Amino acid sequence: MHFDLAHAAVTIVALIVTNLVLKSAGVINEENKHQLNWKVFLAYFVVVFIINLVWPI
Repeated sequence: MHFDLAHAAVTIVALIVTNLVLKSAGVINEENKHQLNWKVFLAYFVVVFIINLVWPI
């Protein structure tokens, strides 16, 4: 059970870091913050995919 919680915590931290990197790169700005952005979706997908490759549940 604690491995699932650790996996979830690592995934959340990785997504927060990804979000901050995308904001600093200018991919996410105030105009399109609440719209579906395929670049953001793809970045999140890649991050979660890599985490699950390295650390499967």
